[in-house]
Amino acid sequence: MIRKSFYMLWGTQTVSNIADIVYLLSLITLVFTATGSLVTTILIPLFRMLSKIVSGLIAPLVLAKYRLTSILMVSQFGQFVLFASLIFYLNSTATPAYAVIFMIVFGMSFLDGWTDPARNALIPRLAYDEGLMKANGFMSISDQIIKCAGWALSGLIVAIIGAIPTMWIAAVCYLLAMIFTAFIRDPYASPRVEPEMIPVTVDGTLATETVSESPVDKASRWEQLSEGWKVLGRNRRIRMLAIIDNIDTLGGAAWIGAFVLAFVVQVLHQDARWWGFMNASFFVGSIAGGIFVVARVKKLQKNAFPVMLISLLAYVIITIFFAYNTVPLIALILIGLSGLPVQIAGVIRRTLIQQNLTPAETPNVMSAWSVLSNLTFAIAMLLLSWFADTFGMSNMYLLAGLLTLAAIIMGFVSRAIFREDYEGYLQDKKLATSKY
Repeated sequence: MIRKSFYMLWGTQTVSNIADIVYLLSLITLVFTATGSLVTTILIPLFRMLSKIVSGLIAPLVLAKYRLTSILMVSQFGQFVLFASLIFYLNSTATPAYAVIFMIVFGMSFLDGWTDPARNALIPRLAYDEGLMKANGFMSISDQIIKCAGWALSGLIVAIIGAIPTMWIAAVCYLLAMIFTAFIRDPYASPRVEPEMIPVTVDGTLATETVSESPVDKASRWEQLSEGWKVLGRNRRIRMLAIIDNIDTLGGAAWIGAFVLAFVVQVLHQDARWWGFMNASFFVGSIAGGIFVVARVKKLQKNAFPVMLISLLAYVIITIFFAYNTVPLIALILIGLSGLPVQIAGVIRRTLIQQNLTPAETPNVMSAWSVLSNLTFAIAMLLLSWFADTFGMSNMYLLAGLLTLAAIIMGFVSRAIFREDYEGYLQDKKLATSKY
């Protein structure tokens, strides 16, 4: 079942993604054009990542004190105010201080670091049973469509009207995101609802948990900060999914734009146009993967974990072929095919995480998960950069495939903890949730 508020959340994420892409491309274009320095320009995504890591570390304190919908609203409002301030500042001076720009970027990303866990925690509250995987599929499709079209269209708009006028489009998108957020209703946070017993699933066992409507948490700050990490350690399913996700992330960093461009130039001996073709092909495959999940959600739900492992295995096979192929057209087909299993595995993994956390655990665990993923991704970029320089691009993609293969092996060995009578579980859960 999917609640109406989910579509407001979906709208918020979609518009926010558009704003992020337009804002990043406009600002990167502006800074690079003004300085001609790649080092200065790359500080923008670097500050974003560092800020999100810091924000994620303290997010549990915020999530414990305020409602998820309130956090989303404050975050969206803060980003809008900061971004509007940045535009006015850039308009008011011919020689902007880049320290000011980076501080504003840091502030916006800091607020966004609260948005991600709050949004991810809201999804299972607004969509459950078969609707949860379908909701994640919808999110995935819209994310990939925005990424596929957003960069190309944003680049075109910047070329036509300039960087600063384009930034106003991003500001309007942040404002629209606020409007969508205002219509989101969290069913477990309404002040008119008394604390009730709600169904939860922990390690495949149906249980109940009392959800209190009071935002006050008597736990110490350290307990709040560490709770998400403790759940990652003690919940067997979440722990295994985290291990699989982070090992896969180590190899998945191989598909960032810089590495793909280097592969196109050094291995395929083509120019940057083929880099654009490769990105578009991957996004098309990813969109197809999201559509497949939405269309086959009932069958996928029954065998979610095995299907995830099979999808990752298909991705490994495609990646190994891609690593040692030197024909541009075949590389274009392979990278498009890889997007399909990657997206299927990603949606299933996200759904399994949400299904195996209680509503109270989800925000803190999502915060810890975000920090861990960002750190892993940063390490992966450094590791793969060194490996590619030392052993070549083809061997780097082979390593990426082998890392994911290691994650598959770990998942296969631990598959027993994901076995359950799914039909019986659904029947019990429907009975437990009938009053909602």
